[in-house]
Amino acid sequence: MPHFTSAAGTPLHYELHGRGPLLVCQPGGPARPASYLDRLGGLDEERTLLLLDPRGTGASAPADDYGFAALADDLEALRLHLGVEDLDLLGHSAGALPTALYAARHPGRVRRLVLLTPTRRPIPFGDGEPDRPTLAGRLFDGEPWLDDALAAMKAADTASDEEIPALTRRFIPVFYGRWDAAARAHAFHPRDSASVPEAARGFGASPFDPAILAAVTAPVTVLAGDRDVSTGLAAPAVWTDWLPKARLEWLPGCGHFPWVDDPPRTARAIRTALA
Repeated sequence: MPHFTSAAGTPLHYELHGRGPLLVCQPGGPARPASYLDRLGGLDEERTLLLLDPRGTGASAPADDYGFAALADDLEALRLHLGVEDLDLLGHSAGALPTALYAARHPGRVRRLVLLTPTRRPIPFGDGEPDRPTLAGRLFDGEPWLDDALAAMKAADTASDEEIPALTRRFIPVFYGRWDAAARAHAFHPRDSASVPEAARGFGASPFDPAILAAVTAPVTVLAGDRDVSTGLAAPAVWTDWLPKARLEWLPGCGHFPWVDDPPRTARAIRTALA
């Protein structure tokens, strides 16, 4: 089982899939093991995907610090472990924070950075974005499961850690572009894909000033789904504005997991971003 030593001195697990140049993939959640990224729509046919389990998730050991700044330090430890000069990086959802922060702290160590449906939290983006239930109601009006999903989203605001998994199963359809067989198979896969509560709570404890992203020198591509309730429709442009050499590309019909909604388009967009 491949692993390396984190910046905290604990073992972190990763998996390698595919062939070709290496792409380091930081999962979101926060605090989900990376298995839910699958093969990113078939990207593994021409890229070796390194799927990293963050601290305290999957087969990676727990640590005292789960903040996204600490996870950025782990990426430098990974680079040294691999013995390479620089990395191509992809951060999905909450994984955008440690990958972007790493690119700012180590600008000479990142060749290309892809932010795939990047998180809008824990960073406030202002008043230009409706809350998630409102956006879900707009995007999925008429779906037979919508009322129950909206009720579950509302209940999750005050739910305990123990109640969250059952509620998530009810509102998870809003995070996909369409709730079809592929989405259900991904959402309810038996692998361990749930967030780890302690690691998830600690993720946002790191201080963050978007001004630091001015130090990023690598070309950045922000890939956003136009049916993404989790990220929303305003946050991708904010991320793009924060990063000096960033461009924004929309993935039509896609939600928060675009490699499930449209595998060929997503793989092609990532491939182009890394070219």
